[in-house]
Amino acid sequence: MPQPDGRDQDGLTREALEWLSRISLGEVAQDDFAALRRWRDTSPAHAAALARAGDLWRALEAPVTELVKHDPGRRSAGFRPGRRAFLAGGAAMAAATAGVMIARPPLDLWPSFEALNADYRTGTGEQRQVTLPDAVSVELNTRTSIAVLSGEQDSGIELISGETAVAVSRAEARPFVVFAAGGRTSTHRGSFNIRRHESVVDIACIDGEVSVEYRQGATLRAGQRIAYGRDGLSGIAGADLTAVTSWRDGMLIFRNTPLSVVIDEVNRYRSGRIVLMDSSLGQRLVTARFEIKRLDTVMGQINQVFKVPVKTFPGGLVLVG
Repeated sequence: MPQPDGRDQDGLTREALEWLSRISLGEVAQDDFAALRRWRDTSPAHAAALARAGDLWRALEAPVTELVKHDPGRRSAGFRPGRRAFLAGGAAMAAATAGVMIARPPLDLWPSFEALNADYRTGTGEQRQVTLPDAVSVELNTRTSIAVLSGEQDSGIELISGETAVAVSRAEARPFVVFAAGGRTSTHRGSFNIRRHESVVDIACIDGEVSVEYRQGATLRAGQRIAYGRDGLSGIAGADLTAVTSWRDGMLIFRNTPLSVVIDEVNRYRSGRIVLMDSSLGQRLVTARFEIKRLDTVMGQINQVFKVPVKTFPGGLVLVG
């Protein structure tokens, strides 16, 4: 296949950037992600263009974060460029990209390139239940992507990102397996909650027994949890199942949780971004219950309890502290 010349490459990169701008501005539906997959798979040149566009977008994240941190007043005008700005090239394209990132930071606002291959995914604030063969139910929390796997030895899913609750209601000869970040979590009959954040995976057993394998193995029983990541498996600990599973009932429950962790969790369920400006404030402990459908009340409660300034900007950007 002939390789595209520089002009063709620039054109494909501009198309890819337009896709990313549409996604960041919330202008796409579920079917559009399938269309993006088809666009990406048109040719190796299309796939390379999407990768280049993603690299450019991510490269601007750190400088824009610093801009927000040191000069929040610049966002008061709510600069949100249209798509034409992304077609201008050079400095104009970078400035437009930075503007969209300020309004809607790119981190987690669209699926990763791996997540584009997912069989099921949820967007911001969306939840979904999937029924699989062999009496298996999988509930997807917000911003979650899974791929369904089927083989001679193992049947199950890959958790690409996000959080799921898995329930196997009848005993099967073969276990149902969830693969995530190089680890393997399985049960013949039982239920568990599994959450993946980048390379760290946290599992809580809700019912029955759950086996977890990552460099070594461990068995969880109801009310126990374990995590794994770069340092291997953690020790088995008690799990607050009410808090762990509260998202399935439309609630977020925190008990003596650092404010920084609370804000990170709330950010998963809302558009835009809450940015904590004072790291010492993030260590303050929070005990609270929030209704997922009413997360707009969270900032008011933080302002009342901690007596800190909360500034809201266009695009869902909120600065705390």
